[in-house]
Amino acid sequence: MTARRKGLMQLALSTGLLLALFLVVDMREIGNHLSQLDPRWALAAVAALILQIALLAWRWRFTALRLGMWMSCRHALREYYFGVFLNQLLPGGILGDVSRAWRHARLTTRTRTAVHAVVLERVIVQATMVGIALASLTAIPALRPAMQTYWLWAAIAVVTVVLAAWVLRALLPAIRTAITGFRDDALRAYLPTPVLLVQLFTAILVTVANLAAYAATARALGVDIPIGTLLPLIAPVLLVMMLPISVAGWGVREGAAALLWTATGLDVAQGVAVAVAFGLLFLVAALPGAFGLAGAREAETGPERGQGQNSRSNSTSSPSEN
Repeated sequence: MTARRKGLMQLALSTGLLLALFLVVDMREIGNHLSQLDPRWALAAVAALILQIALLAWRWRFTALRLGMWMSCRHALREYYFGVFLNQLLPGGILGDVSRAWRHARLTTRTRTAVHAVVLERVIVQATMVGIALASLTAIPALRPAMQTYWLWAAIAVVTVVLAAWVLRALLPAIRTAITGFRDDALRAYLPTPVLLVQLFTAILVTVANLAAYAATARALGVDIPIGTLLPLIAPVLLVMMLPISVAGWGVREGAAALLWTATGLDVAQGVAVAVAFGLLFLVAALPGAFGLAGAREAETGPERGQGQNSRSNSTSSPSEN
């Protein structure tokens, strides 16, 4: 399947899900909820999203430095913002991350390490969100019986993936080399223990900022349900929108919100409205990324000079590549 066809399918999925939701849920009710948007709470949500992007950029730079790749704070923030902006516009939700890895790889000959830095920076954040989302679903009484079966299938899936990776590693030399290289970079990015604690702590901060932004969006629309009821609904919605199957989570985010609000007996139109508002506020928070291309030439000179200095100082600790 070509990238263009895949993108068109993801766009069709987002459009189709939104149209289906608007046919099932009264659009006037959704509009009424959106019209109640409180600018103060909306500003708080945008601020939390901006903080999240800044934390993610710092994590990326921290991970890259652990792998011996120099990067300035300004470059990291600009490139991360640009990547988030692309993810809000392009199908899949990961092309911004691909662009970030590619643009960083152009500054050095260490393409594989540049890709690993992006992947390793995202892994713990995504794993943290998965854990919180699964715990949240378990905390919803109506979904608790189904989640017991889900945990079993999740364990089977994990074991299957691990066994498949082990078999492929044993049979195919190219895959064995790739897995070994990724493992070595992962050990440098996550160890020793103080480094792992930094990675875990910042991943938790990123997740908390994301949850706070969604909760602030709900309050901006006048959702006054108790925070103990609201919080378990947020992480599963955020997790679903991260799946690379739509355009910036549109459609799947609103669909997940509708299902969760229905399962808890809440106003479905309200849940969909919050999801729509969050998508719009996320786009607002990502808008500064549109200026990422303007500083590309400056970025191409700074990190490259630093990389040369850093590679000399870390020549004993960084493995040669390619």
